Amino acid sequence: MRCAILVAAALAFAAPAAAETLKKVPAALNPAKAYILVEYKLQRNPFANFPGSRKTMPLQAGLAFARWDSAAGDIRGMGKAKPLPAGEQAMEGFRNKPLAKGEGTRLFLIEVEPDTWVVEAFGGTSFSLGSYIFELAPGTVTDLGVVTAENDWAEDQEAPDGAEILAAAMAGPFGKKPDMAPFRLTFRPRAADDLPVPAGIDPATVRPVAFTPGAKFGNYTGGLVNRIEGVNARLKAAKAE
Repeated sequence: MRCAILVAAALAFAAPAAAETLKKVPAALNPAKAYILVEYKLQRNPFANFPGSRKTMPLQAGLAFARWDSAAGDIRGMGKAKPLPAGEQAMEGFRNKPLAKGEGTRLFLIEVEPDTWVVEAFGGTSFSLGSYIFELAPGTVTDLGVVTAENDWAEDQEAPDGAEILAAAMAGPFGKKPDMAPFRLTFRPRAADDLPVPAGIDPATVRPVAFTPGAKFGNYTGGLVNRIEGVNARLKAAKAE
């Protein structure tokens, strides 16, 4: 959580904010802008078995996007890529302003610059080892579908339950610290039982995302690193096969 806060602060002060997370559908899309629609599935609450506890955790971290320089194979203005013009921002951090809410789910509409983009991070995890690139055209809404974030636990690690977290907190500095793991993500297309595309958005402007995998870049957010699908999850799947 501390990493996520530091990343968000760094992105906020890096340059003037170019994106806007919309809390309502605009009367008309700005033809000079592009729009991202994405739905988050909330994570399970490790304290869910405690009396009166909620089933899911509040949404405290989310997707961070960055503009992608295809020629340089890097995030614009970073590493091998040429510097951005003054006033332009390469990275867009998560802003917790949902457009709609459902049971265990949140829907976001984000206004950004038309460009080639990459999923750079989620919370304190950078997907610098391998991520997804996608195109955003002006005057359109690109639907990323539904994203689920999970911790990518190594084979000798496991997610702590509520009792373990509580015991560690009560023991203070002398207690065993719970295992930590980077995030991994799963995207899927929007289905009939998901939150619908909001009324007021012209269906003719909505297009499903076309992800191109394999983007690699520097760990510019300074957090944990992973592949977007998870290194450990892939190793476990290969071992099971």
